[in-house]
Amino acid sequence: MEVANLPKLFSTIKRPLSEAEKRERALLYNDFMDPFEPDPNAPIDVDVEEFVKREIFEETIILKCLNCGFQEEVDYDLIEECWDESESPYPESYCPKCNKPKVVPLDVYNRLKK
Repeated sequence: MEVANLPKLFSTIKRPLSEAEKRERALLYNDFMDPFEPDPNAPIDVDVEEFVKREIFEETIILKCLNCGFQEEVDYDLIEECWDESESPYPESYCPKCNKPKVVPLDVYNRLKK
């Protein structure tokens, strides 16, 4: 069985972006991309009004330290990028407060602390 087919053992928080947040992200993207101009024939700017009409979500995850109890909500994309599913069924990280390798998703924390 492949690890990728296993169900997630933790939950994430998914919320829709407001129109203001979508507009801000599109404008920031356009500001960031303008200096690079990889292909002069390719459109590099995002159509802000079209982007605002799309349904876009932000996904976060609550992490908690098994050692000191420090808790934070972080962007799930960052966690997913660093997490190797073949090594662990859930992401694990170092705590920014106590510097121990004990930070896990809140769901996992609650199961382990029972």
